[in-house]
Amino acid sequence: MAHTIFFDVGGTIVTTKSTLTFFAEILDPERKDEIFRYLVDSFMLYYENENIDRFYTVREIIAITVKMAAEKFNLPDLSAESEKYYRLNHLRDASLFDDTILTLERLKEQNIKMIICSDADADVLVEQLKMFGIYDYFEDLIISSNIGAYKPHDKMVKEVLKHCREPYSEIFFVGDNRVDMETARRTKIKSVLINRKGRFKYDADYKITTLSELFDIIHV
Repeated sequence: MAHTIFFDVGGTIVTTKSTLTFFAEILDPERKDEIFRYLVDSFMLYYENENIDRFYTVREIIAITVKMAAEKFNLPDLSAESEKYYRLNHLRDASLFDDTILTLERLKEQNIKMIICSDADADVLVEQLKMFGIYDYFEDLIISSNIGAYKPHDKMVKEVLKHCREPYSEIFFVGDNRVDMETARRTKIKSVLINRKGRFKYDADYKITTLSELFDIIHV
């Protein structure tokens, strides 16, 4: 039976529109798809680059990419307001998936250790978890802005490993994207890819469409 489960947040237990989607829509609704692709590509230049001069938080990367998009597409520069919209998107416009509370409660009843591992800015993420009343379900929070790296960087892997104990076969990482699955692979724990639409782009040890399916995997 599982003894530890790591959870990603956005797309896994919390749902919200991408902040980059939000900005693409308000910058120019008619070109939102083109602008969104540019924002994503620009964001990834900072997010995925482990050789960059320093660590940039999510809010910093958003501000930079919004400014770049404004210059490229000759649009108003909203980078100074990016933090406000980032917070609104994750606090006002976010919600829990319907299966989140029931899953966390059932895992808690079984004394399974739960830990957050998220690429986020800690102040916003902690506020979000407390707002939804799920902060206390988790024994610890591994957050990129506190570690100074994003998944699956060595720094994040080392933090995950600090919370792992034998048998590793009973430790699971539940997430919705490539970096979650890669972090699980590098820590040699079981990966669980969740996609509620059933579109699985990445390899994983297990694939689920609802959190309730997790119990078929961990034998609780």
